[in-house]
Amino acid sequence: MSLLTLIAGASVLLVAALLLFSRESLTTVGARFMGALARGDVNTLTEMSFVGNRDKEQVRKDWEFAVNTAGRYYNFRYRILSSVQHDPKTASVRMQVIRDADNPSAYEENRQLPLVKVGDDWKVDVKGLSRDIYPGLPR
Repeated sequence: MSLLTLIAGASVLLVAALLLFSRESLTTVGARFMGALARGDVNTLTEMSFVGNRDKEQVRKDWEFAVNTAGRYYNFRYRILSSVQHDPKTASVRMQVIRDADNPSAYEENRQLPLVKVGDDWKVDVKGLSRDIYPGLPR
């Protein structure tokens, strides 16, 4: 076995291990949450939300109200810009949001999506989310 073959094999194993054990990036987490909000995906929103010690079923009911009643006809657009990890347990995703996107006078606003690490996963701190991004956000 040549040295070159050994190095190539080790490199392939290293890349595979990195891909296998890598976690989602902060911007991917933010995009997944905002995409679920835009689609009204209650299951994903419930899974990705951190609302203190609230019961998961109550959080699900709050999201169902937000997307099916309060924000049923609400349209918005968003664009993820960057992310920053403040410490091992907190981070934020910087984005631009156009609220009420159907309105011709709507404009881009800079917003932050606060994230907290719960176990091994990043979740959106819904209580820290600006209330004017979407109608009826859970509290």
